[in-house]
Amino acid sequence: MPDDAFDTDGDGTPDTAVTVDGIDLVVAIDLDGDRFADQVLRIGPDATVREQAVDAWFPDHDDPGDQ
Repeated sequence: MPDDAFDTDGDGTPDTAVTVDGIDLVVAIDLDGDRFADQVLRIGPDATVREQAVDAWFPDHDDPGDQ
């Protein structure tokens, strides 16, 4: 989680980060306390909430362009 993340469960550890990606509001949530997002929610301009796979944020390591 980034340094400006929020503590939303009251345990003293930041666990929720909010950012903007294009026209979507993106909420990244660390459910297990390891400081990495376990769940990502995208909220569109029509207020529709969609869950995005966490691994969709990272490139495929087998991609030849990653070298």
